[in-house]
Order: sequence, then C-alpha cells, then structure tokens
Amino acid sequence: MEVSEAKNINVETVKETRPFGKRDVIGYFFGDLACNFSFDLITMYMFLFFTQHIGIRLEHYSIIILIAKILDGINDPIIGSIIDRSKPTKDGKFKPWIKRFAPFLAFIAAIMFFDTTNMSYTVKLLFAGGGYLLWDFFYSFVNVPYGSLGSVMTSKQSERTKLSTARSIGGFVPNIIYGIFIPQIIYATRIVDGESREIFRGELLFPIAIITGFLALISFYLMYKNTEERITASTDEKEDKTEKYSFFETLGKTLKNRAMIGLVLTAFAQIIFMNGAMQLTSLTYQLYFNDGGLNSLSIFITMIPMVIGATVGSKLVSKFGTAEISSKPLVVSIAVNMFMLFAPITNPYVWWGLSAISSTFSFGLAIYTWAMVSDVIDYQEYLTGDRNEGTVYSIFSMIRKIGQGLGQAIVPMMIALAIPGLELNNASTWTADRVVSIKNLSVIFPTIGMVLIIIAMVFVYPLNKKRLSEVQETLGHETESE
Repeated sequence: MEVSEAKNINVETVKETRPFGKRDVIGYFFGDLACNFSFDLITMYMFLFFTQHIGIRLEHYSIIILIAKILDGINDPIIGSIIDRSKPTKDGKFKPWIKRFAPFLAFIAAIMFFDTTNMSYTVKLLFAGGGYLLWDFFYSFVNVPYGSLGSVMTSKQSERTKLSTARSIGGFVPNIIYGIFIPQIIYATRIVDGESREIFRGELLFPIAIITGFLALISFYLMYKNTEERITASTDEKEDKTEKYSFFETLGKTLKNRAMIGLVLTAFAQIIFMNGAMQLTSLTYQLYFNDGGLNSLSIFITMIPMVIGATVGSKLVSKFGTAEISSKPLVVSIAVNMFMLFAPITNPYVWWGLSAISSTFSFGLAIYTWAMVSDVIDYQEYLTGDRNEGTVYSIFSMIRKIGQGLGQAIVPMMIALAIPGLELNNASTWTADRVVSIKNLSVIFPTIGMVLIIIAMVFVYPLNKKRLSEVQETLGHETESE
C-alpha cells in the first residue's frame, strides 16, 4: 500500500543558494562538535560525578535519570511541531533556533557540575534531577533543529553520507578531550584500607565544564555561518501546512512508517546497550584493572570506525547500502565479544586490543545513523505527501532520549541489584568477585545491543539500497547522476 500513496507527494522546491560543498560539511561538523561538548560531558561523567563524588545512591540516581529523561523526551515532538509551524527567517527554518538557545545550553551544562558535596542530600537530588531535566530541555531546542538541518541541506545520498560522517567525527572530537585528557586529571591514587585505589576527583569537572561551554558557543557560531538550508516545501504545501497542520496526525503517520520503526529499534538497542556500556567500561578500567586513567585507551577504539568511515565509507555505502553496512559486519563484533567474556583476560592492553577489533566492525552504525534519519524523513514524505522534518526528527529524538534514560538508569540499577554490597563511593567494597562481575557486564551489554540491531536492520528496516533509490526517484530528488 506504500507505493499507491506516493501519488499525492508535493515535490519540494530548492532554494537558490550556493552549491553544496566542503563549507557545508565543515559547518555541519562544528554543529555536532558544539552539541557534544555538552552531551558527552554529561554522558561520560554525570554518572560518576553524582554517584562517586556527590554520593547519591545508585537506585536513587537510576530513578531520577529515568524520570527526567522520559519527561524530556516528551518535549521533543512538541518542540519539533513548534519548529515545523514556525515561519522561516532569511536564515532558514532551523538555524535561528540554534542561535537562540545555544547560550542557555552551555550555561546549564556547567551548572550541572557545581560541587554540592557539603550540601544536604535533598539538595544533591535536586541538582541531579532538576539540573538534568533543565539541561535536556535546552538541548532539545538546539539538537532537534540541528538534526533536522541535514535533511534540507541536500537530497543526494553521497552528500548526506558526507554530512553524517562529518557529524559523527564532530561528535567524536569531544570524546578525545573527555576520554583521553580528562581521565589523566580527574583520577588520583589513594590508599584505602591498606590498598591502593583509583579515586574519582569530581570537583574538577565544574571548571572543565565552563571551559568547554565557551568552546561549544564558538563551534555553534561556525556552524551557523557555514551551513545553508536549500530544500523547502512547495508553496502549496506551505500554505496547506499552515492551515491544516496537526501534530497528532503527523505522529500517527510517523508511527506507521516502517523505516522509522526499524531505525527506532536500532537506536534503542544502540543507546541502551552499546552506549550504556560506556559506564561499565569506565568502571572496568578503574575497578578491575585498577587504573582509571587507562579508560583513555577506550577513546582510541572509537577512532577506528571514524577513520574507516571517513576513508572508504562512502564507497562501501554506494556499493552495498547504508543499512547493510551498518548491521551485517556486527556479526564479527559479537564473536569477538563472546571471546572476551569467557577468556581469562587480566592484561588491560589485551582487553583493549580485542575491544578495538570489535569496534572496527561497528563502523557503519557509528557513522551512518544520521544519514538514515534523513532517509526516513524522505520515506515519510513518500508515504504521506507531507514534509515535516522537525516533527519526524523530534519523534526520533524523543525515542532516543527515552532510550538514553533507560540506558543511564539500567546500568546503575543493574549494578545495585546484580552486585549487592558494591558501593561506588566506598572503595572498601570493591572486592575481586564484584569487579569481575563489572568486567563481564561491560561485554554482555553491548553484545545484546548488536544482536538486536541486526534483527531490526535486516527484518524491519525496509530501505535497502534498491528500495531507497526507488523512493528518491519517486520524490523527484536530485540523484547521484544529476
């Protein structure tokens, strides 16, 4: 029934502007660089900051984060619908929103890491929950228009692949800073009960957050000045949308979009299990290998997919398709992870090497998710005849945020339930059997995610290489040969 509905499509108009080029790719790179100066700091260190440094109990932290993330996720479709109904300015439909809210995002990200160790437990909970919810709110008002921006900069698959690669690399740069350099600063060796332990120095994160906040604002400015919105809805569609736009109707249509469902399932598995394992990886180096600074090695692992994607990725996508490249190589990663689970590995460098091999075969998933989001937006237009980039992207973002909440909540809750007696802010509870359990969980978690991703991409997501080409031709989009 999908093809028969395509006849109602309004082919979009293309705004007269300079041709798509390297300037757009560089500008889009800076956009995710800016977002991740904030996002990665929260993702990588908020858990350790509030549980190890501030002293919030694991189960309390889990509940706070889960509630805050679900509430924030609900905001995304609302924000997306507001953007879709707003009147574009001379700078476009999406960029003005980023300009308005970027300063608020940088400010709140710094306040999140204000040291409350000497305050009451209630105040600590309020800073964790209230601060996180407020940060998520401003992040949505920046990230939803930024994510939607990629779908209106170009319709060519090769150029969208470049944008997705640039976005992934831009998002990776803060990982280098936070993952390689910061661990060398925030971990210190202390003697606890006669034993040497790696202690997390959370009080140093507040000045770090202030510095990276300024870097984020500079990056947002560079994105704003170097990107162009080219694809707009036709005049008839704009007038019709102004009169008849319905968020709930668009939501209903989006939930019937099989490509969206497949991508959502993939994102859920990736965020909850693979990204969630980052917390366990940090604890594995700190507790199992007794050297928190070694966590910086894990950042080099994430560089491998970026290098592959930036060098040969476009050719592989052109030959095999985005969905195929993002899922099928994961079979090798799963096999490596199973070896890591059962082999008695005590050398951190052997552990790192095997992790690097596993990561190598997940490069498509790490690089091309955002290109698939643009494809899903096109597929929505193909099915319904309407182009609502902000709403469709924000629904995807909402579900991702719920997944982030679940991932960030499940890990501490699972530690509390599966490893009784372990207290992250009490080094005397870090017994041998408990830290081995942490190490095993750091492998089991991402493996579950990879299995679910393969199922979603192979059996649910419909946009293989051939099908996507048919959709683009029907929409009248510019193709690679044009």
